[in-house]
This record gives sequence, structure tokens and C-alpha cells, in this order.
Amino acid sequence: MSGYVNAQKLNRRITIERKTTEKDAFGQTLQVWVKVCSLWAHEKSITGSGFVNQEFATAGTEVSRATASFRVRRRAGITAGMRIVEHRKGWPKTYYDIKVVLPDLQDNRFMDIGVATGANEG
Repeated sequence: MSGYVNAQKLNRRITIERKTTEKDAFGQTLQVWVKVCSLWAHEKSITGSGFVNQEFATAGTEVSRATASFRVRRRAGITAGMRIVEHRKGWPKTYYDIKVVLPDLQDNRFMDIGVATGANEG
């Protein structure tokens, strides 16, 4: 996944969120997503070698799930279990579960975030 990315290729605005718990007005515990940061990213195509597009059945309904990756400038604190929210003008938000965070071993300026979308909590 290594390779030089110039600033022009960081053309997608994404938000990283983590799951936490809060108490509602009645004292009940709720799981909510809170913003960690917003970043510029380069989204790698969902199609092509190294990417998987799966369909599987869950509760009697066929669900499609796809994997991809986002390249961002290196930043501490992003881990598997968080999620990415992608905002595209004129489109609904897309939610991606973060599965793996890989450092760019070539120059250590970037990192790749492996994600899955489809059958997630969105």
C-alpha cells in the first residue's frame, strides 16, 4: 500500500469517530459515536486487486459488503474499531468500519486505514 501521495490526491474529507457510552435523561446507558477528528484522505478504489466485494445472508436478507482503504497523513490515536464517516456533496453519508491501520513504511508520512462498509452499524 505504500507509495507517494501528494496533497492534490488527498481529496476526500472524512471524519473519524469512536464509540463511547453516555447516560440519557433517564439514566440509561446509550452507545453513541463521537467525533475524534476530520482529515483529508485519498480513497483507494473498492474494485481491483486486493479488495473484496462480498454478499452474504443475514436474517434472511442478502447484504453486500465491500472493503477499501483510505490513505491519510500520519496521525496517532486512530485504531481498529473506530469508524469513518465520508461526506460527499449530493450523496448520503457513507459509514466505514475501520478494520486495520497500517503505517506507510516507505517514508512514515502517511498511513493506510483498511475499512469495510455494507453490513455495519452506520
